[in-house]
Amino acid sequence: MVLIIQFGSTKTPHIAEMVSQCGFPNRITGWQEFSANDLHGAQAVIFSGSPTFLTEVDHAPYHEKFGWAKEGKLPVLGICFGHQVMGILHGAKIFRGPAVRTSIPLRVVKQDVLLKGLGESTVMAEDHTEGITLPSSFIHLASSADYVVEAMRHPVWPLFGVQFHPEVSGGNGLKVFENFFEVVRGE
Repeated sequence: MVLIIQFGSTKTPHIAEMVSQCGFPNRITGWQEFSANDLHGAQAVIFSGSPTFLTEVDHAPYHEKFGWAKEGKLPVLGICFGHQVMGILHGAKIFRGPAVRTSIPLRVVKQDVLLKGLGESTVMAEDHTEGITLPSSFIHLASSADYVVEAMRHPVWPLFGVQFHPEVSGGNGLKVFENFFEVVRGE
C-alpha cells in the first residue's frame, strides 16, 4: 500500500491513478489528520503538491508531523510542495521565484534511477512559484531554465523530490512513477 499525503492539491487524484497504474493500492490522507499510525502497512509515501506558500507559513508543523521522513525507513517521493517539504526537512531554503504553470523542458544533470529512460532532456508539467535550494545531503538530478532544483534524491536513503508534477505529465511522468516503484520493490 502507498500512502499519499494530501497537502491540498487538486492533482492528488491523478497521483492515486498513477500509483494504481503502477500496480499499488493506495490511500489518501490529509496532512493535518496524518499521524504516525497511518504509516503502518505502507510500502512507500508520496507527498502531494499544495496551494500553500511555504514562504508564508511556519515550517514547525511540517517538521513535527513529517520528521520521520528524514530517517529513510520508507521510500518517499515529494511532488512540488511535497518536494519543498522534503527539502526543508533536510535543511533546504525556500524562496519565491517566477510563476511556472505550463509544461517545460528539464535538463537531467545526473542520470539516476528516478529519471532513468528520460534522456538528457525531458518535458514535465509545472505549477509553482516557489523553489528550494539543494539540501546539503542530497544529489541534484535535474534543472530547468527557471529553477535549479527540479529533481533530487538522498544518496543513501530512498528519498526523492521533484518540483514538477509527474502525475499530469503523461508518459514522461508515468516513467518517473515506474522508476520510483522499482526502488520501492527493491529492483
